[in-house]
Amino acid sequence: MIVALCALAAAGAVLYVRRRTLVITVKGVSMRPTLTAGDVLIGRRVRVRRLRAGQIVVVEKPNPDEDWQSWSWPERSRHLMIKRLAALPGEPVPAAARGRLGTGAVPPGAVVVLGDNLEESVDSREIGYFPLERVVGVALRTYRRSSGDMRR
Repeated sequence: MIVALCALAAAGAVLYVRRRTLVITVKGVSMRPTLTAGDVLIGRRVRVRRLRAGQIVVVEKPNPDEDWQSWSWPERSRHLMIKRLAALPGEPVPAAARGRLGTGAVPPGAVVVLGDNLEESVDSREIGYFPLERVVGVALRTYRRSSGDMRR
């Protein structure tokens, strides 16, 4: 009986960690020089109130054929993007994104995300505001595959 309870507790702990942890291999150049293709990002799912401008975040990429409201993919088939959280609701739109988003404040329920490599990033400058609920998680650590270096 005790062994069964311990096994159940261990399985529950593994499931909890797995549901909260993100492991993503970086593809593309939009976050260079911070992240390069082949780097591995370790992240965790977070509550909206814990988000801060400047964090590297994992966001859902919108379906180009539909609007955000009708867009919903199953968990395993979502397309994810890694970007920097540039502004939260109520904060000023960053200068780099003003061409599409204007000069006001970010509206409620939305965020602005930008790639570190602005010349080669598809982000809020092209897509517009990202719904806050489409932020999947934040980066905790990155592992630079080429050097074996683990960074925070």
